[in-house]
Amino acid sequence: MIIPTKDECLKILKENNVPANVVSHSQKVCEVAMKVCDILEKKGINANRDLTSAAALLHDIAKVKEGDHVFNGSKIVKSLGFPEVARIISKHGLAHLDKEECQPKSVEEKIVFYADKRVKHDQIVPVEKRFEYIRERYKSPNVEMEYKFTKEMENELLGEEKIQY
Repeated sequence: MIIPTKDECLKILKENNVPANVVSHSQKVCEVAMKVCDILEKKGINANRDLTSAAALLHDIAKVKEGDHVFNGSKIVKSLGFPEVARIISKHGLAHLDKEECQPKSVEEKIVFYADKRVKHDQIVPVEKRFEYIRERYKSPNVEMEYKFTKEMENELLGEEKIQY
């Protein structure tokens, strides 16, 4: 398995003309993901930190491009030779949660999915606050199911632990 380093991920984002605000968001998602890894390690659950970090940094590589940014981002990262990172990116979105194959299953997929739902722009916020924004911005008809799924993911990953914001 080949995983890009943090510096390589930042270079990839730059080469793909990802705007600075999206890079800042992705860096904060990575920070949250590493905090989740720390919490899980205390419980004896070991995620691949390098894989999780790379996917967190690259998850929105196609955010400002046309089309489905989850699908397109995954395709870009896979074309760069990082299929495992691409698989995680393909499972970070809300749009297709009703499809079993689009739901995060591995611990790394779950971490990146959840970490993304804790960052509004470049600020760590509670899931509730993030979903206030998601409701306004995206007007998804499935937002309540998406919120419930995310809260269940939070409980599965963190239990009683809390990530400060």
